[in-house]
Formats: sequence, structure tokens, C-alpha cells
Amino acid sequence: MTASRIRQCAVAAFIALTAGACGAAGDDGRLTGAKGQYAAQVDPICAELQGKIGELGQQPEQQAKDVEDAVNRIKAVSLPKEDDTRAQVYIAAMENLYLALQDVDQSRRVNDQARAERALEGARINNKTAAEAAESYGLVECAREL
Repeated sequence: MTASRIRQCAVAAFIALTAGACGAAGDDGRLTGAKGQYAAQVDPICAELQGKIGELGQQPEQQAKDVEDAVNRIKAVSLPKEDDTRAQVYIAAMENLYLALQDVDQSRRVNDQARAERALEGARINNKTAAEAAESYGLVECAREL
């Protein structure tokens, strides 16, 4: 994960997070309408992923596969038109997370610990970015860092 790619993700997250929340929540704070339907489909995928991951970097090959599978399942859910930028930032950060975990695994296989540490730091940054984007969107389970 290059520094410029991390910066691009951070800028995208900042733009999405500062765009302001749309009024898609009911009186109880729960999402309603299309956003509520999206959250009802996506949050269970995140909850399942939470149970599989453990500590980031402990089993990076399996973690990358699990995150990639979850991302593919999330991408199969239709994005609501309102606030879709935040959902896209979440998905992009999760894609970057599994790519960083793949890099951690590959770095360790060739005994490049410095590269593995940089990749793990990138994974942590993308994990945090994803959680912030999910929280901003109104997701609950997806807003928890892995």
C-alpha cells in the first residue's frame, strides 16, 4: 500500500464524512427507507465478518479471504441513491483492507518484515476509515473496527 493510495483513501473518506448526514433516520435513530433496507442487508454481513477476523494480521491470508468475501457480498446489495458516496467509501476502504492483508501475507512469505509492518499499518488505517464511513452512513455492525 503506497502512501499516495492511503492519502487518496483518506481524502475520499474525509469528503464523504464531511458531506453531512441526510435525514434518513426515524425518531428512534434507526435508518429508514432505502438506507434502512441497505443497512438491514449489510450489517449482518459485517457481524459475521467480525466473528471471523480476530486480531488484524494474525492470519492475514485467511483474513484477506474473509474480508474479500464480505466485500463481494456487500457489493451485491443494491446501493440506495441517497448517501451512496458514504457507502462507496466504506466499500473502497474494505477493498483496500483486504489488499493490505494480502500484502501482509505475501511480505511474510518472503520474510520482508519491514514491508509486512507497513502493509499491516495500511490495513489498520483502512479498517479505521471503513468503520468511520460506516458509522457516518448509519451502519452499526460495520462501524465496529475489526
